[in-house]
Amino acid sequence: MRNFSSLPNCRVKKVSDLKTGRLSFIEREFPSIETTKDYREILKDKTINAVVIATPVTTHREIAEEAMFLGKHVFVEKPLSYSTEEAEAMVDTAKRLGKKLAVGHVFQFAPAVRKIKELIKKKVIGKVLHITSNRVNLGPPDSEVDVIWDLGPHDFSIILYLLGETPWKVQSIRNEYPFGAFNNSKSKHRLTNNAHIDLSFKSGITAHINLSWLSSNKVRLMQIFGTEGTLVYDEMLALDGKLKLYGSGIDNRIKNKDGDSGSLGYHSGDIIVIPLEQHEPLRLECEEFINAILHNRTLVNDGKIGLEVVKLLETSSESFINQ
Repeated sequence: MRNFSSLPNCRVKKVSDLKTGRLSFIEREFPSIETTKDYREILKDKTINAVVIATPVTTHREIAEEAMFLGKHVFVEKPLSYSTEEAEAMVDTAKRLGKKLAVGHVFQFAPAVRKIKELIKKKVIGKVLHITSNRVNLGPPDSEVDVIWDLGPHDFSIILYLLGETPWKVQSIRNEYPFGAFNNSKSKHRLTNNAHIDLSFKSGITAHINLSWLSSNKVRLMQIFGTEGTLVYDEMLALDGKLKLYGSGIDNRIKNKDGDSGSLGYHSGDIIVIPLEQHEPLRLECEEFINAILHNRTLVNDGKIGLEVVKLLETSSESFINQ
């Protein structure tokens, strides 16, 4: 609401929510915006050109397709849907009706992620070999989805965006530790709350992702290893320290001759803090959605990448070794 309302080339007309408290908040903070408990009032309003859907994932397809059939462009929060079949149907509907379908993969708009893509393209770290990612926090109470579906969309969308290819092989190890030991959830569901996912790409690149609800120590750490250096992205640090470039390092053990005298060892090469643009990722995401509609531009977070992320989520949930 805040970001779309601040954009000069669009006007937020109406918002719907089932919770009266949320509607009261909107009415207080944005008095010019109409509120309703019935989202169909928004869909049937012919003066509205686009809608944003932030509802439980199991409702995404129904609401999004209804909106598109009624002439709206659609922005859907991640993940796009709860199955590959549903995601494919949504992408097909958007294509047939000529509507923009954006998915809320906000990290594709993060300054550090965009800079990493630029550096990879310029081969600053040589050829990419491997990516690791750690994403940890306490799980949401009474969650309808497990940790893979909760946190996985971020890492999958980032890696697909950076590499520009989809993996040919996915394998995961997941755990269902006792829920009460790690958070206050009263959920009766047996949900995966810790997962290790391995991805293999045809280019030879591999990736390992750890997703966990087991700690209040929030972690958002990704490393991209290349033949000539390593990029370390720590989302938890301040903007001026989020992204660092580590040189390939120095190792005098290599090609050391039998007659050489001296201490042997290795140490890191130059460590460079990469300067980043200062912008709010969510605002940029909102802005690009509006501009894609107004100027018929291709979205970086379109339904196609949303579909690929759902495929990975589904595959990760099915291709596992239960520990």
